Amino acid sequence: MKLRFSVFLISISFMLLTARATPVPGATPPPATLSVVQRQVLDRYLDALGAGRYADAFKLLAREEQRYFGNADNFASSYLADRIKIGQHKVLKVVTVPKRGAFVIVSERVTFYDYIHSAPVTATARVDYAVVNDGGSVRIKDPLHPWRVVVPPHATAEVDKLVVTVRKISFFSGTVEIVLTFANLGDETVTLLPYGRSVLKDQNGTVYQLVETRLSSLTDKSLYEGLRLAASGQYTGALTFFSSPPQHGTVPPRFTPKSLSLTVGPQLRDGADQPFTVDLPAIPIGT
Repeated sequence: MKLRFSVFLISISFMLLTARATPVPGATPPPATLSVVQRQVLDRYLDALGAGRYADAFKLLAREEQRYFGNADNFASSYLADRIKIGQHKVLKVVTVPKRGAFVIVSERVTFYDYIHSAPVTATARVDYAVVNDGGSVRIKDPLHPWRVVVPPHATAEVDKLVVTVRKISFFSGTVEIVLTFANLGDETVTLLPYGRSVLKDQNGTVYQLVETRLSSLTDKSLYEGLRLAASGQYTGALTFFSSPPQHGTVPPRFTPKSLSLTVGPQLRDGADQPFTVDLPAIPIGT
């Protein structure tokens, strides 16, 4: 979860928490179900994702979701970066909201690329969707994705036998998440303290600060507390930066840099007198 939340899903969650059904002796209310049209749209959306037809899936999104992603290529970028493939799916639960649509929990067989272990993984996941009435049509809300993801091909730097590689850059409204791999090629342990002086800059030299919270989805606890990386050790984690000033009541502007550069530091190697930083070369983001 990032700094973007769906008002629709929040309102449904509130209804789920506050609603109280009137008990009827001897009667069990039937479970809520999707209408034929709602189920068809949901199946078409998931089938399109499973087949890699991202432009078709994009057309089925609610207009608010389409504005968030901007275009079908941006929408597809997160699936391509994580190599996500959705296989068989099954609707587990439906909560209907009159005149608005339905909240749906779906069990999916998913294959994706695990950046931590650098290997593909297959798992069963429970995923939340909303099937909404939008402008006279039934459409899908699939929130909490980055609006764009970039996988840089050669974003790496080495200082004092510590190699830092940028694996993935995910853009959200108001934040940008950078997945990094730290590899210790030296003979001594190195302590990683990136929340000390790590800085993200765009091509204009504008500085973006790290997000420091108690939310594990926004602040990597291991890196925040300081991580000792043994000789030949490797760690993959994430640094999340504010990409725009905090705003109230409005959606932060879309962050579209032409390039990004990252300074990660400080790091301190056992036996060394001074900590050191790692400056990664500018990463072209494209348009």
